[in-house]
Amino acid sequence: MYLDTLSVGGSYRGCVMSRDELAAVDPTDRAPWYWYVLIGYPILSLLGIVSLARLTGGGSVVASSLGSVALLIVVTAVGALTLPSIWRDVEFATDEAEAWTPDREIYVGAAVAAPLVLGVLSGLAAGFGIAIAVTVFAFLLSTVAVCVAYLYNRHRAIGLLAR
Repeated sequence: MYLDTLSVGGSYRGCVMSRDELAAVDPTDRAPWYWYVLIGYPILSLLGIVSLARLTGGGSVVASSLGSVALLIVVTAVGALTLPSIWRDVEFATDEAEAWTPDREIYVGAAVAAPLVLGVLSGLAAGFGIAIAVTVFAFLLSTVAVCVAYLYNRHRAIGLLAR
């Protein structure tokens, strides 16, 4: 790209770009979206849990206001973004680290299997309403635990800030 303000005849040509001079967009220049999810979700969930404790006054979330239940559902729903984030970051980590090859099925599978098993067991023991509450809470805890475990292992292998 060049800026030519005066041509041979003295007239203004402005900025002239040819198709060959356009800079290609390099996706490695920017940090990938999934990296922000992996770092931000444990912090968001911690803030959400602290906010829930403040909203409920330390009491039960199930017996509290609609706002606290909605906050719990929103924080848990954002946890669903951690699963594709870990899935995508495993590709990067596998390319970068020779000593650590994370198994994406274990990380993502643990975050999905734990709430399903606990939901089914609590549904059989206590009913559908309790099963939904246990499943939502178990998914929140399992995604946070899997995300923190993955980030810890990633930090040991290639560093936390490598992207």
